[in-house]
Amino acid sequence: MKGDLASVEPALDSKTTRETAPERGRKNRRRSVPVSSSWGSVRFFMSKSDSDRLPTVDQELQTEAEAMLESLTTGKSYLVISEWKGVADLSKKVPQIRKESVTNKKATPL
Repeated sequence: MKGDLASVEPALDSKTTRETAPERGRKNRRRSVPVSSSWGSVRFFMSKSDSDRLPTVDQELQTEAEAMLESLTTGKSYLVISEWKGVADLSKKVPQIRKESVTNKKATPL
């Protein structure tokens, strides 16, 4: 009978699999992504009216946090405007159009 015994391995169930598997830690921190890299030149404005018509801008705010707080206190919405311009890329065989962020935020008054 000694030769007939096979090696006994513990049966895997959901409990042992979870306990032995390495846990992936979740990070509770958000990555801070610079707004200008993905959105171009971003500006924040308070809305003049709360109608369904064309939005009109009122006062400009420096940061989105400031715009959110102002929106909370006044009950008005805030607008996020990003500014881009089209640029032709003629360096390759096939010309391409790409977008370029406008960096001088005080150049174009709204």
